[in-house]
Amino acid sequence: MVNEPKKITLQELQDESKFPRMSTTITLQCSGTRRIEQIHDYPGDGDELINAPWGEGAIGTARYVGVSLKKVIKYCGGLKEGGKNIEFFGADTYFKKGQLYNYAVSVPTRKMKINEVMLAWEMNGEKLPAIHGAPLRVVVMGYIGARSVKWLTRINVIKDPTMAPVQMKEYLYYTPQIGKHNATYSNGFSIQTMPVSSAIMTPIDKDVVVHDGKIKMTGWAFSGSGWPERVEVSNDGGGVWYEVPYVQMSRKYFHAWRTWEYEVPVDAEGWL
Repeated sequence: MVNEPKKITLQELQDESKFPRMSTTITLQCSGTRRIEQIHDYPGDGDELINAPWGEGAIGTARYVGVSLKKVIKYCGGLKEGGKNIEFFGADTYFKKGQLYNYAVSVPTRKMKINEVMLAWEMNGEKLPAIHGAPLRVVVMGYIGARSVKWLTRINVIKDPTMAPVQMKEYLYYTPQIGKHNATYSNGFSIQTMPVSSAIMTPIDKDVVVHDGKIKMTGWAFSGSGWPERVEVSNDGGGVWYEVPYVQMSRKYFHAWRTWEYEVPVDAEGWL
């Protein structure tokens, strides 16, 4: 649903006379981050075969270079009326319940219109590595990592969100009234914007720490809707909270995490 469908080579896409480049620092996080902790408390369908038993590490931050998808859509004559979603296809294949699909997801066109979808070929000053989707990948700012398709081959503008299984049968929210055990795909809705999330990186859970009344903690905080303004740490499970000083948090980027460190006061011994 564009006015002038086109096939564009990577060489054309990198021609700055046609497509001005953009560069920005972005965090990509799997919405399955900390999945293993959730499963231990609340297992559900499919959790007996965990493909990716993520702890808090399914997240990464890099500076990407590429072009805004908005420029590409404009080059293709703009949207036709009713084109409300943009579907991306990757070259990789995907299995779901014994069926084989190409990896495909979609995002609303409004995300493209505010220049928060880019087609990237460079990462941290170097050519995009194969494992990160070379030669070309999608980077959707602030959305769950599953929307940032690697090994991009095709883009469609469509009326409704894609029916592909990654979109309709994975990464769904359900209301508390339904509950995970009683859920069907049709009464869930796709996670898009990454909610506020955070993790303690050190000390590692169950570490034994010898200390002198303080323990240095490090961690990260991220929000798909903009940078975290404040980080607070508790040493007693949420009774008392300590605010991390501003100077002990990393620089702000609108669509990237902030790392932090803090020496939290602790009792002489015991579980914390």
